[in-house]
Amino acid sequence: MEFEISEQQICQFKAEGYLVLPSVFDRAEVKAMQEEADFILELIVNSSLYHQRKSGRLDIRLTHKGQIVRKIQPINDLSLHLSALSSDQRLLKPLTQLMSDYPVLMEEKLNYKEPLPKIVDIESAEMEDRFPVHNDWAYYQAQNYPQEIISSAISMDACTSENGPICVWPRSHQKHLEHESSNLGLQVQDGLIDFNAGQEILCEAGSVMFFHSVLVHNSRPNASGRPRRLMIYSHYPKRFNLGKDIRNGSRRLIESPYEIDYLRAKARGRTEELFSSPIFD
Repeated sequence: MEFEISEQQICQFKAEGYLVLPSVFDRAEVKAMQEEADFILELIVNSSLYHQRKSGRLDIRLTHKGQIVRKIQPINDLSLHLSALSSDQRLLKPLTQLMSDYPVLMEEKLNYKEPLPKIVDIESAEMEDRFPVHNDWAYYQAQNYPQEIISSAISMDACTSENGPICVWPRSHQKHLEHESSNLGLQVQDGLIDFNAGQEILCEAGSVMFFHSVLVHNSRPNASGRPRRLMIYSHYPKRFNLGKDIRNGSRRLIESPYEIDYLRAKARGRTEELFSSPIFD
């Protein structure tokens, strides 16, 4: 049937802990995603500037090269288009096969790794934009989520060695490795894995990578001067009956009044946009 993956691909995922499907979305669809990403970036940065308060959705860093937006989370309540993608059959059909169950959305995030052309007046942590060597279940287990969670990462930009692509440790999903705290977040404890053995996932825009919640992965800093946007949705098997939007729902409720207030002020001429999304040729 349409959008189903093969038995060989299912076996590959089970053995390796991840699966890459190239060119799932076409150029027009990717362009529409990029436009939504630009809108969300402008909304969250401008709302933060207007209220003189960093949005709880915004992960922004100050590196030696300048400010970079690392991540915005959650985002489905900010974009009908990106929200619809989380239930696109090109994701749900393979997820259903891999889980042997119906996938239920648990969380979503947009990893931008996007450099800003000039410094904006928002509190920014002075640290790198890289993600440490970790697995996602190290975070999920605190809320009793199952290891059977699978994430799907849609590349909005080509992933190259220069722009800090995801690196994975194949077969590392077979057993959870203990983590420890670092200044960048949780990371696998030193000595449990070879930190230099990750394999880069290089792919064109519009590709999708499915990966297990226990798969160890990371990414290096983005040295390209351009964004490396990944739209990441995480689903759990329906049989666990964990409800919907438990993980990110409270953040939406906290942040949305600020964003609505900013949009009302803008519509009534009480403020102007102080920030516009960068244009990359």
